[in-house]
Amino acid sequence: MVCSSALALSAQTLAKKYVLIEHFTNSRCSTCASKNPGFYNLINDYPEDIHHISIHPSVPYNTCIFYLANPSENNARTSFYSVSGTPQIALNGTLNPTSGPLLSVPVLNSYLNQTSPVAIEVTETGTTERVATIKVRSIADVPAGNYKIYAAVVEKTINYNAPNGETVHHDVFRKMLPGIDGQSIVPAAAGQSITTTFNYSLGTLSATQTYVVAFLQNTLTKEILNSGTRFDPLFTAAKEATPQQITLQPNPAQDVAVAQLGDDQAESVEVFSMSGLRVSNTFTAEQNTVTLPTATLAAGIYFVKIQGKNGVYVAKLAKL
Repeated sequence: MVCSSALALSAQTLAKKYVLIEHFTNSRCSTCASKNPGFYNLINDYPEDIHHISIHPSVPYNTCIFYLANPSENNARTSFYSVSGTPQIALNGTLNPTSGPLLSVPVLNSYLNQTSPVAIEVTETGTTERVATIKVRSIADVPAGNYKIYAAVVEKTINYNAPNGETVHHDVFRKMLPGIDGQSIVPAAAGQSITTTFNYSLGTLSATQTYVVAFLQNTLTKEILNSGTRFDPLFTAAKEATPQQITLQPNPAQDVAVAQLGDDQAESVEVFSMSGLRVSNTFTAEQNTVTLPTATLAAGIYFVKIQGKNGVYVAKLAKL
């Protein structure tokens, strides 16, 4: 029997894992022009779940304007995955088969709503001369591996009438900081973090469109543990806080569970299964009281995360 007091929550289930899509395309590739629109339409429906980088290799055409802007680094990232043609995508370090659409709904769904032992926070300062600060926060123990932090400088939107007919190009890779090989790091112990700072110049890049996508990758397996940008809602200066344990009542619950947030108000509520998948984000809030419907949940144990205006709150929930 689970008592009504809040139970200790393993924070390892609480780091939202973004889906990093490395998209290998070419501005002269007609197949890219036929498949990219459907791909973009799909990922545009998940702006809070996906980070996207479009990389332009020399295949099938080495006269692609975006490839020519940085041939060595575009080719190096392409070689890292042994990509031999375009278009193709890698999701969190796993190369997707080339048959059919670039990305299907079932495949994308298999990557959504996952969690990670690390969270990555990116802040940027400056105008034409910028400083990108990347904090890798170890929320739980990180599996053994050979880890590198990569910081890709990309341009969000480029309007260009390409030879293949594409006119708008998204999240175009420009360069990697500090270089294409990334920077080796040893992740911190659980509850601690490592901060890395990179300086870079915009040069001819657009000041309004350029930003950094940072990601932590195990180079032995190619798995990307997590990624981050300065646009991510999870970590902002006002909301950065250690999760606080709270009480859900009743617990175990049948139809609803209620939480009191003191002087705070809920902005979002997420319920995760024991495997780390998000199973619900439905709630109602009135002042500091949060009501979580539980009738549709299968019997079992769940982790609840509440993002308040002033902090983050967590609890373990038993559903009868």
